[in-house]
Amino acid sequence: TTALLMLLVFLLVVAVVIIFLTGLDRNSRTDNPYENVTVTAAPDLPEESAEPTPPPTTVPTTAPQYYPPSTATPVQTAAPVSTGAPASAATPAPTPSPTPVASLEDGGILPAQQLVPIVPGVNDNSGDGGDSGVTIPIGTVIGSGQFRSDTGTALNIHADWTASINDPQTANVTITVFADHYSLITTATPGALQVSVDGQYVSLGSPAIENDGTTGLAMTEINSHTFSVPLTGGDIRTVPVQVVWQYRGSYSGVELPTIECGGNITLTR
Repeated sequence: TTALLMLLVFLLVVAVVIIFLTGLDRNSRTDNPYENVTVTAAPDLPEESAEPTPPPTTVPTTAPQYYPPSTATPVQTAAPVSTGAPASAATPAPTPSPTPVASLEDGGILPAQQLVPIVPGVNDNSGDGGDSGVTIPIGTVIGSGQFRSDTGTALNIHADWTASINDPQTANVTITVFADHYSLITTATPGALQVSVDGQYVSLGSPAIENDGTTGLAMTEINSHTFSVPLTGGDIRTVPVQVVWQYRGSYSGVELPTIECGGNITLTR
């Protein structure tokens, strides 16, 4: 029993010593946790300015130039040459055309449908080398008109012609042929249209035409051609025109192998 009590006392003393030493070690660790920590001073930071510094303003090296409105007087262009007769000058009567041969079948031409009146200073003898020295500009129209056929039916042709100055020695004569019709159906035919101007002959194609006549009288262009005819300053020329359309059919019960129109035109320069 004594030995057992002595053992308990010894164990109790050992426990007290251990608790005491453990308490001392804990105090030594928690008294100053930052004792061995090295503190480094923070770097100096730039102070914030109250207002941001505006970027530098670029000054132009050259002052802007201002141009005042122009005070120059505009140049006036010359007035175009009028193709009508002047108010103060009387228009001479047109030159009558020669009496034509009776018919195209005999190798002649139909009577003139329209003559071009002589306009002083435009298409009279004074132009292109005349006494006045006035030169008609290239491209100036010196006449126009129309020829029509008369088949006795509602199918006919008409030819519009326009003459203009081409160069100092010639004039251009453009012939455009149209078919006037109601209901009409044809096929395209090469060489069906023959046109002769001042002895120059061309053979032109005819287009396909399909018209049921519901829109009334119609006009269809067949073809067109431009001829160059001699015409110098002071010239007055009668130029024959012949147009033949090889229709080769019938219309309203009338056989129409060909439809023809033509006549004379007078060109004055």
